[in-house]
Amino acid sequence: MVRAGREPLIIDDLTTNSFTKDMEVTKSLGGGSLVGVPINFRNGDNFGTLCAMDSRAYHFEDDHIALMKSMANLLGNVLELEKAHSSIETLSVPLVPISSEVAILPIIGEVDEERTERIIETALTQSVKKNLEYILLDLSGLSDIDENNMSNLLKISKSLDLVGVHMIITGIRPQLAMKAVQSNSDFENIEVSANLGQALDYIGYQLIKNDD
Repeated sequence: MVRAGREPLIIDDLTTNSFTKDMEVTKSLGGGSLVGVPINFRNGDNFGTLCAMDSRAYHFEDDHIALMKSMANLLGNVLELEKAHSSIETLSVPLVPISSEVAILPIIGEVDEERTERIIETALTQSVKKNLEYILLDLSGLSDIDENNMSNLLKISKSLDLVGVHMIITGIRPQLAMKAVQSNSDFENIEVSANLGQALDYIGYQLIKNDD
């Protein structure tokens, strides 16, 4: 309803406009007018359209359009804040201890520069505080991986090495593994296990099933 998701669409009379005159909604209303203003995020992505309708033909003045634009901008800002809040939750770094020496660090979403710094800060602080020997970096929730992601994962591993903590990557999906190989990243010094069970077995732990 909005041209290229950028400019407002203004229709003073639905019955004479070539785009709307043959629509069922126009026939059921018997006429009317419409103005639609895009709701965009700051990066230019379009969320949707803020629309106002009248059951009669009506000429929208500049003041009406300006008001609609202000309302659309306000909604865009609110949605941007909600999006930022969701991103902050995704950026959280939960370190889950499973013994006095071992903890799991699940990665969900992406591993960009900002999140890498958060992971390193949390991993180093908690490793020293809890006297950890191993951190299992679980990538089963990683949405995608590229050369930058791989470089950031290596940065995390090297940072942990400095405090004597070994990082084991686990849960990497086949398509992500192929991308890792194609990125030519140096993973020779990082232990990689298919799943959590194999990672625990590698360091001498076993998962015991409760048959009760």
